[in-house]
Amino acid sequence: MKTILLLFSMLFAAAGFAQTVEELTKAAYELENKKKYDQAIELYSKILKKDTSHYHSYVNRALLFDRLDKIQNAYDDYTKAIELYPDSAVAYHYRAILFYRMTYSEEAISDNTKALELATDDSLRMICFSNRGNARQQKRDFQGAFEDYTRAYLIDTSSIATLNNMATSLDELGRQDEAIRYLKKIITIDSTFIGAYVNLGFQYNNSGKYREALKYFNKALTIEKDEPLTLNNRGLTKYNLKDYKGALSDINKSIQIYPSNAFAYKNRALVYLALNKKQEACKDLQQALDYEFTKVYGEEVNDLVRKHCGK
Repeated sequence: MKTILLLFSMLFAAAGFAQTVEELTKAAYELENKKKYDQAIELYSKILKKDTSHYHSYVNRALLFDRLDKIQNAYDDYTKAIELYPDSAVAYHYRAILFYRMTYSEEAISDNTKALELATDDSLRMICFSNRGNARQQKRDFQGAFEDYTRAYLIDTSSIATLNNMATSLDELGRQDEAIRYLKKIITIDSTFIGAYVNLGFQYNNSGKYREALKYFNKALTIEKDEPLTLNNRGLTKYNLKDYKGALSDINKSIQIYPSNAFAYKNRALVYLALNKKQEACKDLQQALDYEFTKVYGEEVNDLVRKHCGK
């Protein structure tokens, strides 16, 4: 009799540990919130063993794979979710983001377009327009990017990110006056958004309005005192104003904070050349090349080396 009672007790305990899909999903969410991503993935895998058509588990597991840079796993799960529910916009939306990160611009554009065909929610449609604009910008289709950002803007005219993206596209299209207008609109929405001031400074510096550029860089640095890219840009503006001492002070501080910024070494080289310090300039130009200036920005440093640093 004791043996039978013990057997029943064991069966009861095993039944108590059987979890439903809903319970496993809740537990997985809790692990995600604690950033225990591998454990959360294990629970989603457990759910998918119980229910191989559980769409949300594929999507959620893919998002976690993506966070862990397990790109192939993430792609496989998004694709499986799409196969199961081809009329759901969400998996297309997330797979498009994955493609964009992989610099597969055409695939990102295609998935965003499909998500837009399926999405009924304005907030998701706005994000998909913005993301498709990003993918078009990635392939240097700036007109197409601007048109997508404009569609996103029509859904939410207060989106700072959209306004900033519109300004970026307009700058690439050579429409600087329009870019400045959108950047100033950002400031009316949020006067603490440092990016608008930096970009305005950059616009005015490029158009030769150095005093105006300096004003905006100064404002940006009151918001974030030691932001290295802003310091570097202000240093270039001071160089353009022939304030070489001030330029060196800003660029030196920028390099101290962010020592792998190729553009800062190029800018400091320009200052050294203006001060007739050729040896220091050539050393900085080599540093800029070592940090892959040419790959990111083009041939300017190579041209300067040929002109000033030949034997």
